[in-house]
Amino acid sequence: MYLEFAELQALNRKPMYMRKWIEKLDDFLKLSGRDILTHVGKISHGKVLEKAHAKYEQYRKERMNEPSLVERQFIEAVRHMKQIEKKRKLGRRNGN
Repeated sequence: MYLEFAELQALNRKPMYMRKWIEKLDDFLKLSGRDILTHVGKISHGKVLEKAHAKYEQYRKERMNEPSLVERQFIEAVRHMKQIEKKRKLGRRNGN
């Protein structure tokens, strides 16, 4: 919604300076019930980077265990071939 507001301001050719944008964003956040960060935070930049790298490494390992697109297509092709073979065997039993 905030971006729509910004787009509307641009379409109306209404000049907005950075200080005003910050005020409008703070107002928007307050209106939507969000807290506004008024300090530098409690977690250091280094700690955030450590956590982000650890989470990414966990994600990467999980992704490595998932089959690739080619592997998934191969599995699906094998499954499809087994269904065809099963239908063929049933056809032979029924005299077709």
